[in-house]
Amino acid sequence: MKKIIVLLLLLTVSVAQAQKNQKALELTEKLSKVMEFDEDQSAKLLGLILDRNNKKRALRKEYGDDKDTFKVKAKEVEKAYNKDLRVLAGIDKFKLLVAYRKAKRAANN
Repeated sequence: MKKIIVLLLLLTVSVAQAQKNQKALELTEKLSKVMEFDEDQSAKLLGLILDRNNKKRALRKEYGDDKDTFKVKAKEVEKAYNKDLRVLAGIDKFKLLVAYRKAKRAANN
């Protein structure tokens, strides 16, 4: 009985992790298309996204009850991610992302 419970728990964790990675892959594909990345840059972008997601997950665990502190720390993670993304993409390609984000915000309002 314990083996079945452990097996079900491991299966649930595996599915959840696969879903998280799938979302990271989808975001990588979308941003790579917007910024016209080649495969090497796309692979580096995936690494940046996974790193950012892991850091935010760790912050959620650490500051689960303290929403205000979490927001401050998460903003720092986002700033670091955007800085790294700007370095990876270069100014011209990063401007494509900025224009895309502005258009997306305008469409949502």
